[in-house]
Amino acid sequence: MVASATSLVFDDLKKGFNKNEVLARVVHFWEARNINKGGLLMGFELFLIDQKGTTIHAFIPANRIACYEEDLKAGVIYKIKKFLVIDNKTSYKVTSHKFLIQFTQQTVLAPTDHAGHDIERQNFRIRSYAEFNEAVNKNEDLYDALGKPVLINDENFNNGVTNKRIDIHMQLKDGPIVRVTLWGNVAANFQKKLMESVDKPMVLLATTMNPKTFRDVFCLSSTSSTRIFFDNDIEPTTNYLTWLRENGKDSEVTTSEVTKPETVTLSELHQFLQNDTPPTDTFCCFATIVDILPQYGWYFIACTRYRVELTVCDKENVATFVIFDKDTAKLAGRKATEILEDAQDGENGVIDIHNSIPGCLEEIVGRTYKFELKFTPFNFTTPTRQTFTVTQILEEENNEVDNETDPLDDVEGCKEDHDEDDSEALDIQHKDKRLRHE
Repeated sequence: MVASATSLVFDDLKKGFNKNEVLARVVHFWEARNINKGGLLMGFELFLIDQKGTTIHAFIPANRIACYEEDLKAGVIYKIKKFLVIDNKTSYKVTSHKFLIQFTQQTVLAPTDHAGHDIERQNFRIRSYAEFNEAVNKNEDLYDALGKPVLINDENFNNGVTNKRIDIHMQLKDGPIVRVTLWGNVAANFQKKLMESVDKPMVLLATTMNPKTFRDVFCLSSTSSTRIFFDNDIEPTTNYLTWLRENGKDSEVTTSEVTKPETVTLSELHQFLQNDTPPTDTFCCFATIVDILPQYGWYFIACTRYRVELTVCDKENVATFVIFDKDTAKLAGRKATEILEDAQDGENGVIDIHNSIPGCLEEIVGRTYKFELKFTPFNFTTPTRQTFTVTQILEEENNEVDNETDPLDDVEGCKEDHDEDDSEALDIQHKDKRLRHE
């Protein structure tokens, strides 16, 4: 790609006011709003690419939007001159360029004929799981994620409700399954795009995602600049879809490379059971024990080891968990053999002990734990009632008892808590701070 003889490229720019012309394509632009001020519009942000394929971030303050809004369109090539060149942000960066272009009252933005201008239409910074993991919680660069969606939380897609949050469990190109969380307009646009699609997407690319942890679990959170692409939308998704098909992986989901069990809700556990290609893997779930089911006993008669069925709930749903000897002993503080020995020494021996829940077990009702669960083929083939096998109990939450509150009261109509201080809000706050210092 050869630069125009009269136009600079982004790498020619120097800090300060620039009178010279640059030729660039507007790849994408989006609103910057301050949610702490009632969604006040702070300006437009632009993602630009020049004739050498170099990208840069640009900003139009709110008081200048009216001057450019009518002509501003994604995909169009513009001549831009008389703008301010400042240092790029140190956090939530959509490009790696050291500078940022800021429009002033003198800035000229003129659309130009595309003829003779060979400028790329897209530019991506796709990263691997290892690279995302290295950047987690640093709030620095916002990279792009490419992978295969395993489960899309589509509970409200068919009832006319517009989601403000959508969780996608996506297997990244290099293997691990991660949670991708979309917020606000990004979630709404994804929902609309998905509803308009004839087929469920096999490949997904999410741009400018913020890697962070929630309850010690890695996730990718959308920002105000995030865009979503499906199967044949762009070259990277098309190439990956072709690779999946050529390697026979277009219907197979491999979850054995997950480096850390993903934390899900009970609703998501039930949704996994509806998967066409169900995963057989390990997940984590926070849940409160609300009942012990005595009709199924509490130990194996043949070997005197614990087997206990629990009714558990979170703020969304209810499920039945099965816990076995080691973890039950950890909760009860006693071995099953010790309880039976005490019963045999009593007046009634072991009569009805199998269906009578010991007092040490009844004490765990009302307590909240982080459970690790194992999906097996049985979960997807059982014709009777559904249970989930607990492989271990990882931790206990703060279990201060509120005697006036039934844990089941919160199941209907409640939403899972989430980090309100997401990257989109922080990104907007940064713009607000920058404008105040100008």
